[in-house]
Amino acid sequence: MPLKDVKYKRDQTILKVYGYGDNKKIKVIRMNWLRTAGIEDDEEYRAPKGSINDFKLDENIQRAKNAIFEYAFCNPWDWFFTGTLDPKKYDRTNLEKFHKDLTKWFSNYGRIHNVQIKFLLVPELHTDGISWHIHGFLRGLPKEHLKQFVVGDVMGKALAEKVKKGDLVYNWLPYAKKFGFCDLEPIRNAEAVSKYIMKYINKNLAMSVKELNAHLYYHSRGLNKAEVIKKGAMAATITPTYENEYCSVSWLDYSEELLQELSSSFLDIDYYNTREHRLSR
Repeated sequence: MPLKDVKYKRDQTILKVYGYGDNKKIKVIRMNWLRTAGIEDDEEYRAPKGSINDFKLDENIQRAKNAIFEYAFCNPWDWFFTGTLDPKKYDRTNLEKFHKDLTKWFSNYGRIHNVQIKFLLVPELHTDGISWHIHGFLRGLPKEHLKQFVVGDVMGKALAEKVKKGDLVYNWLPYAKKFGFCDLEPIRNAEAVSKYIMKYINKNLAMSVKELNAHLYYHSRGLNKAEVIKKGAMAATITPTYENEYCSVSWLDYSEELLQELSSSFLDIDYYNTREHRLSR
């Protein structure tokens, strides 16, 4: 029996709901071939043809971007967080040690203060090419634990401009004491900031973390993911947000009525396997 008869289904659609509360989007992924086992269901991207190494690198980058957006958009984050390392306190070149120490510190901090800190963090190389800092999201850290930056505080130029304009930016003094400078800003637009965080996932980061045997991103356990509503053959025709030779992806504003309409347009398996359906394509 051919390989595709065993591991693939043709013309398959995955219907998902991203987000939470009133902040939701519908995602429709239509794929020429959907592998039924062994990989992620939502494989919406394939790298252009090239070397195997380049293909795998590009594929890993896109998978990481998809996962980060999903974790970012499907969870009610409180803060956008940037954390640096003070070279007088810490080896800024040791990313894995930073990650392990930071996650342990989050846990200890939560136990001491009776809070539960959830996180989604992406590392970024400093301009020197060897030092690391992080960007990402935090949840569960009370505002009362933070100190608002004011004009005259020690901070970078870009941050000083924000403070001068009246933007709300906070310092987390226990982090600063342990690791180095940090700043936190309240999340205002969940979708926009979820897209923004993906910009940090690029080929330079992927190659750097590969050399260190590290990760493209870090997250706490138990985060929400997108809800898979249905998989299978779908009759509805939807204008794609983007597409390539392997699949198309449509992002739609959420409503219960639209979700029900899309869900109802999935074909039952008996009809999908009929000769009439194959001839209608």
